[in-house]
Amino acid sequence: MSLRMIETALSAIKPAPPVSVSIIVKTNNGIIRSKETKQMRSASIIKLFILASAYHLKEKGKLSLTDQIKLSSNDFVQGSGVISYLSDVKFLTYQQLLELMIIVSDNTASNYLIERLGIPEIQAFIESLGCQQTRLERKFMDIEAQKLGKENVTSALDVIRLFDIFTEKNNFLGEKSQQHILSILKNQQFNSKLTAYTEYNPLVTSYHKSGELKGVEHDAAIFLKDNKSFKVVVLTEGWENNGDGQAFIASFGKVLHRFLQQEA
Repeated sequence: MSLRMIETALSAIKPAPPVSVSIIVKTNNGIIRSKETKQMRSASIIKLFILASAYHLKEKGKLSLTDQIKLSSNDFVQGSGVISYLSDVKFLTYQQLLELMIIVSDNTASNYLIERLGIPEIQAFIESLGCQQTRLERKFMDIEAQKLGKENVTSALDVIRLFDIFTEKNNFLGEKSQQHILSILKNQQFNSKLTAYTEYNPLVTSYHKSGELKGVEHDAAIFLKDNKSFKVVVLTEGWENNGDGQAFIASFGKVLHRFLQQEA
């Protein structure tokens, strides 16, 4: 299956307005892109940038991921995650907070990290990467900030740029940090979208992070097969029913899985 065939297959399943879809598929053989610079509400995809920022600070000696912190009930927020539902949380390390933020999209862990790293500092790091459409303006589940018009946003192009930082030699993250980040993404627990068809394929390794809000469904993944990297970002919004959005991205994943199976 060629990139042109993938593009044709994706066009056949793309939803009609008012749903908006932003896509990048980056392979060794070329790139498919559609509205890749469109800025959308990021949902939990923004947590990838928090993850990168934390590891960047670690490399600069400004954050020790082994340091322990004690959470109080005041730190707990609702939404995705497990921390706020556990009966007795004593101490967690920053490393564990990062892992929980990604593999179960824990909002409590994410908010603690945002508080520790600082919104202005994380945003400055995002901009230093050249990510022009990504902004972190509030914590998760912060209804008051939302009422003030503050929103976290990103684009497919920015997420692909971040994935390149995770996998290619650069001045922001060393090889060891890249390996740690990928090991976290590999342990992602939510696999109903892009990775729905690759999860149990032993020939394909998947590293990804999804995100969702009412009317918003996203997924971003790095697939590795035979030492070949295959990166894809799908951002969507405008769904009347989120289940339809999840089904669309899973269908997208099915097309990509067929391509991966045919790759030599």
